Amino acid sequence: MSVRTMQWPVVSVVTPSLNSGQFIQEAIDSVLGQDYPHIDYLVVDGGSTDKTLSFLKKRTPYVRWVSEPDRGQAAAINKGWRMAEGEIIAWLNADDLYRPGAIREAVSFLQSRPEVDMVYGNCDFIDISGNIIGSYPARPWDHAELLLRAENFVPQPSVFLRRRVLESVGFLNENLHYAMDFEFWLRLGLEHRVAYVPHRWAAYRWHKGAKSVRGLRAMSSEIVKVYEDFFRRPNLPDGIRALKIGAMSNVFYLAANWLFWADDLIGARRYALAGWRLRPWPVSWTFLKVLVLGWSPLGVRLALALRKPLGRSSRWPDPLILKHR
Repeated sequence: MSVRTMQWPVVSVVTPSLNSGQFIQEAIDSVLGQDYPHIDYLVVDGGSTDKTLSFLKKRTPYVRWVSEPDRGQAAAINKGWRMAEGEIIAWLNADDLYRPGAIREAVSFLQSRPEVDMVYGNCDFIDISGNIIGSYPARPWDHAELLLRAENFVPQPSVFLRRRVLESVGFLNENLHYAMDFEFWLRLGLEHRVAYVPHRWAAYRWHKGAKSVRGLRAMSSEIVKVYEDFFRRPNLPDGIRALKIGAMSNVFYLAANWLFWADDLIGARRYALAGWRLRPWPVSWTFLKVLVLGWSPLGVRLALALRKPLGRSSRWPDPLILKHR
């Protein structure tokens, strides 16, 4: 019987990896341990030189895998999706986890709601040892809010989507290295219905091994370019195009905030001023922070000291911790 004719659809999960030996065994076990009968699991490795391949060999034939140089995380995920056999697809990074029952619950929801093409759930933040250290600020889907506020409230590890989404909006943008998921949500939301289920389906690992000031700078310029390119799209709905000024102001402030924490104070001031010029009122906290404290590295140190007592913003992942595959 073809995999496409089974009563319960095949779910294809792709894990991109590169020297992920510290965590990938947990990721693999979290997929293979699901109580769902039809899982097509692929690991697309970029040519690891650590113990990653030894873990993969132990899981053959339960895991299909390939190991060869590639163009990065988005390219690896796209390669896996093209190899996938399932009608429902997902990706799980090598340091993240599925919670028990996640795939079964996601499929059950999609089976009951044929008009929905993507569903996502809640997600824990975990540390290097797997301890829960917080909750991802997920909330119900609103495409306009996602665009306007520049807040990625969709936890990527908990996302499941139908194959027809790829046939409609295309694959991940392989030129992106940090915001490929957010950019994909923006495109997908123009054409497809998305739903949120408030159940814990995944765990997103924060670890300082991915910390990089250089990465913060690259991430700042990348998210601004994502927005600039999005608003250049032809035939955007009038209601979406009307959000441009507010959305661009918010993304400039977001980039300014990341550059502030990266000690790129000149860049932070440039983006903060760009955001303020687009929308002078109400004045953003980021604008005031950069204006008052962004003239010396001592100001950044003071802001770090104040950060915990004042409460940390939930806008995107912690700016001092970057995740790579």
